[in-house]
Amino acid sequence: MPGQTLFIDGSKVAPGDKLCASKLYNPGKGCYVRGASVYACAVGTVKFTESKDGKGEASVTLEEGRQYASSLVLNVGDKVLAKVNRIQVNMANIEIVAAEGIGTLREHHSGIIRKEDIRVAATEEVNIYDSFRPGDIVWAKVISLGDSRKYILSTAENDLGVIRAVCASSGEIMAPISWKEMQCPKTGVKEPRKCAKPKE
Repeated sequence: MPGQTLFIDGSKVAPGDKLCASKLYNPGKGCYVRGASVYACAVGTVKFTESKDGKGEASVTLEEGRQYASSLVLNVGDKVLAKVNRIQVNMANIEIVAAEGIGTLREHHSGIIRKEDIRVAATEEVNIYDSFRPGDIVWAKVISLGDSRKYILSTAENDLGVIRAVCASSGEIMAPISWKEMQCPKTGVKEPRKCAKPKE
């Protein structure tokens, strides 16, 4: 689909780069949908493929992290991409895989998102399980370096939260439909999440 993408095949992309319109391309490996567009969620090379149904697929072939020192320390205020590994009553355990301005990290960093740091003016009604699920990809901000070298992250801003999640019943990548829900494009099933603000 010439002219319908913002990059050409083989271009280098980084997390957050807008690649194409989601009505023309499905998100493949290394990509996610946000609003009406497909974005990269990894450092790598973009590829656009066509399909028989007329809707293509955008994917990013991952590259090894740049040669940064293994002792790289993220700073308070840095925005990062993180994968949710485990959910507990009062926190989500995450693994930081990339950072804004740096790209994919050679060595992943552990972190947590506490219940009180999920939403703005969070109170007791915030439910971790209604905000994140294991496997979700989250856009978050470093707010502190906690104990045991675990970063403390926050999603308590409009543009922070889940940017990629898979439907539990169908395995399809869901799209955000509000601040609190994502929906499966195949089944229509809705699941609760703390969604990042959709961008057009």
